[in-house]
Amino acid sequence: MLSLADLTLWLLTTLVEIIVVYLFIIQGLFRKFLFLSFYFLLSVTISIGRYALYRYDFWSLSYFYFYYFTDALLTVFLFLSISQLSVRLVGTKMCRQKVALWSTGALLVAAWFSFLVASSSVSRLTAHFAAELSDNMHFACCLAIVLLWAWRLRNDPRDWIAARFVNVLGVYLALFLLTYGVRQLAPRTSGLDSLYSMTGAWLPLGSGFALVSYQQPGETKH
Repeated sequence: MLSLADLTLWLLTTLVEIIVVYLFIIQGLFRKFLFLSFYFLLSVTISIGRYALYRYDFWSLSYFYFYYFTDALLTVFLFLSISQLSVRLVGTKMCRQKVALWSTGALLVAAWFSFLVASSSVSRLTAHFAAELSDNMHFACCLAIVLLWAWRLRNDPRDWIAARFVNVLGVYLALFLLTYGVRQLAPRTSGLDSLYSMTGAWLPLGSGFALVSYQQPGETKH
């Protein structure tokens, strides 16, 4: 069970995600960053569903399956968001079809590898597949954001809001790797749930700051 502090952080993170979706809409960026916008919208919907199950049916298999399947779905959309950012940043200097092809290939390889690992399980095959897919897609996101960040260092992207989203995602995925490493090395360490919650809070907060500082084309920076 979550502590009161962790539960409060969870609910506040959901509130920030709602604000981020609102900012995407009023800034006219929802379609421009469709997958990232939909990621936050989906995250809000999933958080509401998880909270409902958490309150009334936490120890059931329903919460177990809902958590892992929705987590896998979110990581897929996170990967698609990074792929769309890649197209926006490098599309002028690299064939967009090539970027899309590599992204699709990485997604299919991760799904196939996850299925192979999960197929060795004797029970709850679908749940194991969802958990494996979530982990593998997170690592695919980490690799993609490292490559994109390295490209950004050697080039001057014109789409500066997309470049800021890359920075935000870079910090978020670095925190994910840190949390994952701590879980593997010291799984019984206290405070891991709080660390995971704080990691999840960074993505909407960082994206919100990027959107607040966004200026419409033609506006001058002061």
